[in-house]
Amino acid sequence: MKRIDYISQLNEKCTGCMACEDACPTYCVSSIIEKDGFRYSVIDTLKCISCGKCYSVCPLTHQEKHTSEQHLFAAYSSDPIVRNNGSSGGVFEILAKHFIEQGYHVCGAAFDDTTLKHRVIDSQSELKPLFKSKYIQSNTEGIFNQVLSLLKTGEKVFFCGTPCQVSAMLNSTPKALRSNIFTADIICHGVPSQKVFDDYIKTLEKKHDGKISDFSFRIKDNRYKHAHGYSYKVTKNGKASIVNGIYTNSSFYNAFKKYLIFRNGCYDCQYTTLQRVSDITLADFWGIEKYDFKGNVDTGISMVITNTEKGYDTFASIQKSIVSKEFPVQYGIDSNHCLTHSTIKPKNRDVIIEELATNGYEQVATKYFGSSLVHKM
Repeated sequence: MKRIDYISQLNEKCTGCMACEDACPTYCVSSIIEKDGFRYSVIDTLKCISCGKCYSVCPLTHQEKHTSEQHLFAAYSSDPIVRNNGSSGGVFEILAKHFIEQGYHVCGAAFDDTTLKHRVIDSQSELKPLFKSKYIQSNTEGIFNQVLSLLKTGEKVFFCGTPCQVSAMLNSTPKALRSNIFTADIICHGVPSQKVFDDYIKTLEKKHDGKISDFSFRIKDNRYKHAHGYSYKVTKNGKASIVNGIYTNSSFYNAFKKYLIFRNGCYDCQYTTLQRVSDITLADFWGIEKYDFKGNVDTGISMVITNTEKGYDTFASIQKSIVSKEFPVQYGIDSNHCLTHSTIKPKNRDVIIEELATNGYEQVATKYFGSSLVHKM
């Protein structure tokens, strides 16, 4: 099979990173949103020169996984404000600030209104939108070329994303430039589409009769005593108010937690393995209370796995800003299923995706997602 044929026939296996679009020198690769709501690559074979660059950057065809000795830590920021800024222990913020101080650019996922995109920033004042988990697939079109352009001019970049996004970034980076990029991946359960999230936002705007903005997953609000709170702003007649809730009050968040609306390939992920592609892996340390570790679990504990010598040295360099303790790597396997296993595909997932395309979000949410669309102000 020709390389171009392989890429064009990925279909639902495609991760949607769109690195192939960035890599194509003749601009014959573009993206479309299919009826399942996800973005896929489309190739204009008349423009294709069979250079194979799309094949070489695809995270499904090339996976450079590390085999160095790994170290696993429980960690959290010693600054309570920083810890509160993050979804777990605030380690990403500490890393990002460290790299900016070292002259790096930082690339991560941030909301543009309610659309999630990867962006590149180079100052601490721009960091906040990159904090916290966002349970949507971020749009990375153009980001690989943007990062590559920086690296080619001698700049340094800290790149954070899902494992397949990190793999695509590294595949897009010539080995001669790898020393100037540091990567962090997250332990990913799977990604819903931006399309479904947009439809959810529309239902909220209809119910509230106002504009929805500033949606935030994983807020730390003591009233809920739960890791999965959320909030968003409603603006109506020039007045803004904040809505808070726990995930069971949000149809979209509840669907995410039930694994009902992930990209099809996420249920057979090639990156759910200890052999990681990044320098450092970040996650929540679920179940840390079972182990000998002092710290308020309710305010979040990060799991950090160093996968390379560079990752280990970098983590060692931020110790003055965190509280951490090393544990056996097996503890990470035991506490976070998706470190080594794909999310199990619910039996009704395909039916739900089909009905979302034909019946619309509100009807499907009422039928399957098990929570009200109405939120109390």
